[in-house]
Amino acid sequence: MRTYADDNFGVWDGMNEPEMRDFYHKCQRTNVTKVCARCERTVRIQPQYSICNDCADAVERGYDY
Repeated sequence: MRTYADDNFGVWDGMNEPEMRDFYHKCQRTNVTKVCARCERTVRIQPQYSICNDCADAVERGYDY
């Protein structure tokens, strides 16, 4: 099975379902290149996001923003 991952959501689950693959590809088409506001890496994320998935996970675990 292929691994589906990106800077928006990390590793995607449920990719055996065509609807999930379609949603993944839609997200990939609408991503923009940005600099993450937290780690300052250049990432491909949704226009409304300011931080990447790795940083969002860290913030959820309690690390300082």
